[in-house]
Amino acid sequence: MVTVLLVGLALLVQVTLVNRVPLPGGEAPDLVLLVVVACAAQRGPVAGAVIGFGTGLAVDLLPPAHHVAGQCALVFCLIGFLVGRMVERTAAAVVPAAILAAVAAPLLAAAVAALIGTPGITGTAMLSRLPGAVVCNLLAAPLVVWGVGRLFGRTRRGEHSVRPPVAHSADGTRGVA
Repeated sequence: MVTVLLVGLALLVQVTLVNRVPLPGGEAPDLVLLVVVACAAQRGPVAGAVIGFGTGLAVDLLPPAHHVAGQCALVFCLIGFLVGRMVERTAAAVVPAAILAAVAAPLLAAAVAALIGTPGITGTAMLSRLPGAVVCNLLAAPLVVWGVGRLFGRTRRGEHSVRPPVAHSADGTRGVA
């Protein structure tokens, strides 16, 4: 439930605020992608793929959609799975996974758009827009991934990032549960 609310909030903020704020270079960070990355890092590869697919489909259908339905769903699904898989193997891979996703997602999205023949996707257009998109994602990734990690309150599925809860025994002493 928290994931659905988080993704919904990211979609709302992306469409109403981030996409409308004029940033240098004309690019903006993809907060929705970064939330998918952070959720996949917390939930694992299968949940990351499902979250990525559902979120990508919402992005595809949310106005002003000007691309083929399913394009973002494919990209977000792949990125969610890969990030979840990297973090599943080692918890220390959260930062490298977020960096990889911030760089790979715009490249993968451009490659998918070029493969399906989206008008306006040329080599010149990709070279001029991709660096700005990657830099924006890289700058926003630490904050988003950290915030979602704090919201979930754990570093990996089932593991707590803070001290374990303290339990009181029958004799009134405190111990770790």
